[in-house]
Parts: sequence; structure tokens; C-alpha cells
Amino acid sequence: MSVISVPFILFLPTVVGINFTLPKKLRTSWLFAAGLLFYLSNDIRYLPGLAFCIVTTYGAGLFLGQSREGSGRKKILALCILANVSALLLWRILLPTSPFVPLGISFFSLQAMGYVIDVYRDRTAAERNFVTYAVYVSFFPTIISGPIQRSRDLLPQLREGRDFDYQKAHSGLYLLLWGYFLKIVMADQIGHMVDYAYGSSQELPGATLLWATVLYSIQLYCDFAGYSALATGTAKMLGFDLRDNFLQPYFVSSVRDFWNRWHISLSSWLRDYVYIPLGGSRKGRLRTQCNLLITFLVSGLWHGAGGNFMVWGALHGFYRILGNIITGAFSKSTSTDTCAPQEQHRSLISLAGHGMRILSTFALVDFAWLFFRADSVSHALHILYRIFFRFHFHEMTYYGSYLLGCTKPGLLILFLGLLLVFAVDFLHEKKISMEHIMAHKVLLGARWTIYVAFTLLILLVIVRNYGQMASTFIYERF
Repeated sequence: MSVISVPFILFLPTVVGINFTLPKKLRTSWLFAAGLLFYLSNDIRYLPGLAFCIVTTYGAGLFLGQSREGSGRKKILALCILANVSALLLWRILLPTSPFVPLGISFFSLQAMGYVIDVYRDRTAAERNFVTYAVYVSFFPTIISGPIQRSRDLLPQLREGRDFDYQKAHSGLYLLLWGYFLKIVMADQIGHMVDYAYGSSQELPGATLLWATVLYSIQLYCDFAGYSALATGTAKMLGFDLRDNFLQPYFVSSVRDFWNRWHISLSSWLRDYVYIPLGGSRKGRLRTQCNLLITFLVSGLWHGAGGNFMVWGALHGFYRILGNIITGAFSKSTSTDTCAPQEQHRSLISLAGHGMRILSTFALVDFAWLFFRADSVSHALHILYRIFFRFHFHEMTYYGSYLLGCTKPGLLILFLGLLLVFAVDFLHEKKISMEHIMAHKVLLGARWTIYVAFTLLILLVIVRNYGQMASTFIYERF
């Protein structure tokens, strides 16, 4: 069962309805049963991997919570982490095509290991109730593609239970609608164009491949931000709050800020459980740069064993290192620079410089995305060769290869959708919540007219593409 399937559209209101009719003491058991039904409906063979993760981390958490001193705590922590990392590497790298590879293992295993480490560090209390902990690991809105939850955020909500909240339900419906729009109307349509380009890279001019690479950055954002919105919306329908996973990542002016806003649950997990334990920035400049590079290589390995993912991770590591060097040099130069621009020109210069930094950051991130999307390093290098030496812009425009299998009306719809996504993100960047506007500033009749129009647009796209292969979320592969 997928969150973009018809069974899920029937499953969710049923789960929500039954959940709030049950006594609080039974709701956790109901969520556990519902989560197993949702997860195992994809394939019953996923159960051993999920059960192994839950049992080992639950047992380790109990031991660490009861034992406060002694080397035994370190040994139990090490064994638990080793066992789960080994299982992750086994399924994701050594046996990636096995039907027993648990769906979403890269997400729920990090969530479970983070819990064990937090218990070891005395940052969260060990969960004694097995069912509550099992729900924490297998929480059905997040189990397949995140966002990765922290024990200190989700476990207290599961322990306390949640009553029905109309405001949260409305917020959940809004996020569900926005998530379906991002996925079905935007990401899936762009995805067909990108697949066409990367599958025909031998024939297409470099200009078209560059256009497709820019489109891929939009596809990936709409796809994963769409899933995060669906997961958060589903959780809100049940009364739970999840942290934001994306905060307008393409509005940033540095790669460092990009990783503070893109896939926040993963980047913060790697910071807290990989980068900081390696020494973080506490061991001198050289060690700091090495720690950054190692952390990003781990991120690349988390996404896959292919060399293209390692290159992608290495690129972001070098971006961060170069950014640190430039920032340090710039700070020294400006501290001794007494020639400041005149006041009337300062704001314009600052605005232009900020805009250039945003474009430069996007270019760097998009360059790395090319390796992320390509089938292999050699495929990525071939595409780069055509971009630099077979650009042929006239072929892209004259022969219409910029359409990438799409129609002109379809491309127009995508552009209008992109403008909407940009406008919503721009408002959010200015701390203006579209959800708040819809809930409190728009009249009830107009609000539901917009909701119905959005729903009809999504249905229209589904009907228009009826018969095509259903598109899964990109991060379900990881």
C-alpha cells in the first residue's frame, strides 16, 4: 500500500475514525496493528527485517536504561549498533535485489539506532512498553520514507495519547492536499521528462540535458517534500506533530544553509550521531574538514553503494570544506577593510550579492544532483561531456527537444505549478504561512472552493495519465 494509492485513501479515514472511538489505553495497540497492516500489505517478507530492528533496539534500550555504570553499557551499545548497521549494509548493499529487503529500512533503522544512542547518553528515557516502542519504530506515516523521528519528540506523544483536534485535522487535510499536488501534479510529470532525457542522453544535445538536470532538482524537491507533507498531514490527522523536513532549501545562499533546510531529519541525524562523535569542530581545522568529508561520504553510502552516490556525497563534503575556507578568508579580509560602499548603494550591492549567492548555491547543488540521478559515474560524465562540448542550443529549441516527451499545454501547466510552488515557498521564507491564511484569512466558501479545485486538478492529472505506470516516491528506494 502506498500513500498515493486508492487503498490508502480508504485506509486513512478508517484508521483515524477507529482510533478516536477507542479508549486511550487501546489506541497504541490499534496504531501498532494499523501500522503493520499498512507496512506488510506491501510484502509480508519485510517482517523479519523490521522485527529484528525493533527487538534488538528495544532490548538494548531496556538494558541501557537500567544499567547506569560499567563497561557493559558500551558493549551493549556497540553490539546493538553493529548488528543494525550490519543488517542495513547487508540488505542495502550486498543483497539489494532480495525480496526480503525491508522497505524503508534506511529510515526506521536510523530512527531506532538514534533512540538507543539517546538512551545511552541519558537524553531520553528507555521505553518499557514494547507496543509503544514498536509503534515508534513502525509509525506508518513515516516508516517508508521518513521523516526520521527523534525519540524525545515522538515517544512522549505516543505515551500520552492524542485526542481529536479539529485544528490539527484541518492542518492535516491541507498538508495532504499540498503533498498530493507536489507529487502527482508536479514531481511525476517532471519525472517522465527527466527519465526521457537521461534515458536518451546519447542522442540529445547538451542544452537539453542541462535543462533536464535543472528539472530533476525540482522533481526531487517536489517528490520528497510532497512525501514529507503527506507524512506530516497523516500524523496530524491522528493528533501527532512531526518536525519540518524541508524549509525552502533552494532559497539559501550557501551549501551549509542548504543542509540546514534539506532533508533536515537526515542531516541533523548525521550531525548528531556521526559528525559530532567523530569530533565535530572540536579537534582543529584539519580534523573538522576531515569529519565533514567523512559525514557526507556516509550520507552518500546511506543512499546507495553506487559510485555516483559516493561522488555526490564527496562533492557536498568538498563544498562544505571550500565554504569554510572562503568564509574564514573573507572574515579576515573584511575585518581590515575600511573601504565600505556608500550607504545609498549598500542595500543594492547586498541584494545583488545575495541573489548571486543563491544562484551559485543552486548551481553547485544541481551539479551534484546530476551524479545523484545518473545510473553510474560514467553515465554522469557522459552527460557532462555533452553539456560542455555538445551543447547545441539551437537543436534544443528548433527541434523541440526541450519538451522531453511532454506537450506544450502540459509544459505550460508545469510552469504554472512551478510558479505556485515558488510563491508558496517565497511566502514561507517571509514567515507567512499559507496554511494559516487558508484557515483564518480566507472565507469558508472560498477556502473550500480552492480545496475542491485542487482536488479536481489532481484527479484530472490522474485521469489524464491513466494507464501509465504508477510512480513511487524516489526516496522509497533508499
